[in-house]
Amino acid sequence: MKKIGKLIITVMALAAYLTAASGTARAQATLSPEEARTLEYGKEIYKIKANCQFCHKWDASGDTGYGGIALSLRKSALTQEQFIEVVKCGRPLTGMPYHDRFSYTDKRCYGMTLGELGKDAPPMGEFLSAREIDAVVKYLFAKAVGHGPATYEDCVEFWGRDTRQCEPMKK
Repeated sequence: MKKIGKLIITVMALAAYLTAASGTARAQATLSPEEARTLEYGKEIYKIKANCQFCHKWDASGDTGYGGIALSLRKSALTQEQFIEVVKCGRPLTGMPYHDRFSYTDKRCYGMTLGELGKDAPPMGEFLSAREIDAVVKYLFAKAVGHGPATYEDCVEFWGRDTRQCEPMKK
């Protein structure tokens, strides 16, 4: 009888956990109009203005992107704050550009200036405002960071329509 009681408690606890988890997933999937606009804005920064897709690919999977070898943002363990720093400051000794107009003019980026970095300085990218950096990072966390491989639906959502780019992903 005790085993059955423990089993019932375990099943109830598991059911409560799954209900709470699915409620959280549903709550995260429902975006306010402002959040939806921010994500769309971030996608346009990623896609066009900062041209992140050139190296990280449209799906943020990285590897050998169109512009060279770039890290997979999908597999990244960085926090949002760390992502913001990388977008602002780039990465010295790599091709990751910096997007903050004032990066390396003082020691705000990794405690160094362009003069101190010399030839090891990251390249200068398209300058982004704080709002644009915030939007692109929010977009990446909503659509790529910590998500598995991109799907056909992700491809159509990114490009806005069914394109030949998405064809290989159709099932």
